Amino acid sequence: MPDVNEVSWSVRAAAGSIVWDWSSGGPDPRQLLPVRRPTSGALSKHVPVRAFTATTGSHLRLESGLEHDLVRMVDRDPAVTWIVSQPCLLEWGSGRSTRRHVPDLLTTGADGAISLWDVKSREAAASEAFAEMRALTADACTRVGWRYVVFTGLPAVHRHNLIWLHGFRHRPAWSERYAPLLLESCAEGSTLSDLLACSNAETAAVMWHLIWTGRLRIDLTQRLVPSSSVTS
Repeated sequence: MPDVNEVSWSVRAAAGSIVWDWSSGGPDPRQLLPVRRPTSGALSKHVPVRAFTATTGSHLRLESGLEHDLVRMVDRDPAVTWIVSQPCLLEWGSGRSTRRHVPDLLTTGADGAISLWDVKSREAAASEAFAEMRALTADACTRVGWRYVVFTGLPAVHRHNLIWLHGFRHRPAWSERYAPLLLESCAEGSTLSDLLACSNAETAAVMWHLIWTGRLRIDLTQRLVPSSSVTS
C-alpha cells in the first residue's frame, strides 16, 4: 500500500487546477468545480447525466443512477448547505506506483462539517479491489478533519419515494397561500387521505413540496398510502 503520508489533494476552481496546501486550511467548497467530466462509451456501464439540485440552484454532472439516488437524498436534507460532484483528485505515491482516486461527491453541513462520498454498489463496496482505496481515502479525510462515507444505495421503497418527491423540489409560486394552512392542519397529525381529500392541484403541489423540504414529516421508508401519517 502507498505511504498514506504522501497523499496530495488536487482541486479545481475558476482559476484552474491546483494541488491544495492544507497549511492554509481547507478549500472553500463553494468555489470548487468538478476535477473531471464523467463520460461514457460503447462499453460503459453508466450513462452520465446533469441533475438539478435545489441546494446549489445549479446542475451537477453525475455518472450513475446510484449517484443520482445520493443527490436526491442529500438535496432535501436541511443540514446540507452545498454539494459538489467530482470534487477533488487524491494521489498517493509517485511515478508508476501512483494511486489516484476521484471521490464522487462532497457535501457541506450547516455546522461547517464536510463529507466526502464514494458511491458504490453493495457488491463493489465489499470487494477486495475497493478495500485499499477505501482505506486510503478514509485515512486522508481523517487527517484533514473531513468525514468519509461510502453510499451503497437505499431500500427500494425509500428510493421510489424520493424519486416521486424529487418532482416537487421547486417551491410553487403560490406556496405561501396554502403552506400555513397545511402546516396548521398537520400540527396534531393528519393522514395523506385527509390532506388530499380537501386539496386541489395547487394545494397538493404545496403539500408534496413541504414533504420534500421536511416541513411536513412522513415516514419515507414505508410505502405512501392513504393512511400514512403526516405531521408538521
